[in-house]
Amino acid sequence: MKVTIEKIQIDSFGKLKNVIISANEGINLLSAPNETGKSTLAYFIKYAFYGFVGGRKHDLADNDRKLFTPWDGEICEGRIAFTADNSKYILHRRTSASGKETCEVIDRITGKPEFVGVTVGEAVFGVTEEIFTRTLFFRQLTLPQSTDEVLGDRLRDIAISADELVNTKRALKKLTDAKNELKGKAGNGLIPKAVSERDALEEEITRSESIKGECNRLQAELVKRSAIMRTDEENLKRLTAERQNMENYEALLKLQNLNRLKQAEQQAKEEYETLSAGLKKQADTADFGSLTAKNAQLIAETSNAQAQKEQLDSLKKEQEEYNCAYNTQGLSAAEITNIIASSKLKSKICISLFAVAVAAALGLMFISLPAAIGIAAVGAASGIMGIVFMQKPKKLAKKLGFNSVNELNSHLAQLPQKEQQAKLLQDKITALTQKYQASLSACKVLKQELEAEIASYTDNDESADFSQQIQKILTLSAACGEKLALWQVKKQEYDNALDGADIQALAEMAKSATKPERARSAIDMELNFYTKHLAQLTELNRKDELDLAAWDAKCGDISVLVGKRDALNNSIADYSLKHKAYEKAIELINDSGSYMKSMIAPRISARADRYFAAATDGKYNNFAVDTHVAMSFGEAQRSCEYLSAGTRDSAYLSLRLALADLLFSDGAPIVLDDAFSRLDNNRLAMMLNAVNTAAANHQVFIFSHGDREEALLKQQNINYTTTEIKEF
Repeated sequence: MKVTIEKIQIDSFGKLKNVIISANEGINLLSAPNETGKSTLAYFIKYAFYGFVGGRKHDLADNDRKLFTPWDGEICEGRIAFTADNSKYILHRRTSASGKETCEVIDRITGKPEFVGVTVGEAVFGVTEEIFTRTLFFRQLTLPQSTDEVLGDRLRDIAISADELVNTKRALKKLTDAKNELKGKAGNGLIPKAVSERDALEEEITRSESIKGECNRLQAELVKRSAIMRTDEENLKRLTAERQNMENYEALLKLQNLNRLKQAEQQAKEEYETLSAGLKKQADTADFGSLTAKNAQLIAETSNAQAQKEQLDSLKKEQEEYNCAYNTQGLSAAEITNIIASSKLKSKICISLFAVAVAAALGLMFISLPAAIGIAAVGAASGIMGIVFMQKPKKLAKKLGFNSVNELNSHLAQLPQKEQQAKLLQDKITALTQKYQASLSACKVLKQELEAEIASYTDNDESADFSQQIQKILTLSAACGEKLALWQVKKQEYDNALDGADIQALAEMAKSATKPERARSAIDMELNFYTKHLAQLTELNRKDELDLAAWDAKCGDISVLVGKRDALNNSIADYSLKHKAYEKAIELINDSGSYMKSMIAPRISARADRYFAAATDGKYNNFAVDTHVAMSFGEAQRSCEYLSAGTRDSAYLSLRLALADLLFSDGAPIVLDDAFSRLDNNRLAMMLNAVNTAAANHQVFIFSHGDREEALLKQQNINYTTTEIKEF
């Protein structure tokens, strides 16, 4: 594409700061003294399109960023407005002191960014920075030597079409040496060496992978076993906690047992003290015999008195029954006999009167009824009275307890004998009563003695007899003895249980105790199993870890080995690619001579001959370039080495302009920075004609420290634009 620079604005670059330069198509002339920034401006054009090069070089001359970073700042920044194939762009590039660089190209019509992610110069010009510098970027044309071979070397890198064809003999030697360095005919070189090293690494990798496989197997076993061990450890932790809980629970039980024993001992003590509080003293065997003997004596005497009382009661009952049986209610036998005899007499009289009255009444009934009735009434009354007197002995017998008067009479007949018997019965009662009173006295004495003795042991209980009280004393004494013995036993049990026991520690352990769900034997069995199992796994792990360490020590770092192998493979591939490239290059060089003669050299020669003729005002013609880019001129094709230094510079410039035409057929800016210092005025005038020829296709920048160029341009009526570095 045809490229034309319209305006250059430099914010900060080298010694230039806040300056602007305008340009047109054709020749643009900037004349200024040395040290005014012409070379800096020339370099800025290349910087804007390609950025800095040589950023890592320490030498200031080779490090563009260090060379052109302003002394009073740390930023390089500027813009170039240019056209390319009728499109208008603004190029802005900025570089900080740290090296961070930003570049953007904006289409001035659409405002959209262009050439994003690529090097602008390569996108615009189609060549690298190096080719741009060696073709379009001119400085002094002075060559270090004057030989055509050196000239060919200078042109080698800029002649793109003949880039690999320069100095064929030396290039072939270098390529062959490089190819043999990679792989020689004797089988030596970098490639065989790398292959040998790679093969050795492959063997090492295979061996290491085998070892790594064993290591992985051991590692997998360790991981698997470690997982089992973690499970065992968790089980042991759980079982240990369960076992500890059992110990805590046993501590709780022991504490409860101590409390129970303490309570039992206290209860036994209280029971003993309670029982012993009811006794003033305890009875022994001798006391028991004395109390029992007296009580037996009392019982016997009481029994005797009871028997006497029963006998006395029997006699009294017999006397009472006798008295009841022969009771006449205070009437004597004579009185009873008189009563019976009187009643019989009175009865007979009344009955006789009744009979007389009845007879009289019957007799008077026909004479005087009233008199008869009166006498009958008297007779009836006498009969009734007679009946009453007749019944009186019966009533008396019944009153006295007899069934009939005859039974009463029979009783009255036996009454003297019964009275004798009653007297004898009374005598017995009297005698027995005396014995009974004696027995009661004896019982009273025994009771008083027993009461006194019982009182010495305990308070008398009137609700209980002596046997019960004695038994109570003996029972209490025995119970007290038992309670005392039980207390002593309980105290001994508590003391034995308390011996060596830490109550505080037991209480602390018992706080978190819960009732175990399983027996101790089951827990201990599992604890023993998991402990042994964990120990076995630990030992197996220890052995496998030692084996793993041993294998691991024998195993190389596979990633490093693979990295080295891959690096060698990459190197081998790279070496092989280079080797093929070298072979191809050698082949191309060997085949390119005719191509150079038939295609490249004639094209370069034709264009260079036109420029060289203009630069020498037609003095030299038939300018030619051979396959080695060696220059010759004239009919006899003499080497340019015979030319003067200034003429050779003209020839060199002609070649450069010819290459620019061939490489940038559409046109590109050419920068000439003090390129004509070795040319005299005559050669300069002719060279400007050659430049004017190039300006028909290219935009040309001529930077000069004098006014020769401008004067000669005016003298030859060559169109040009004067520009200058302006501040803004």
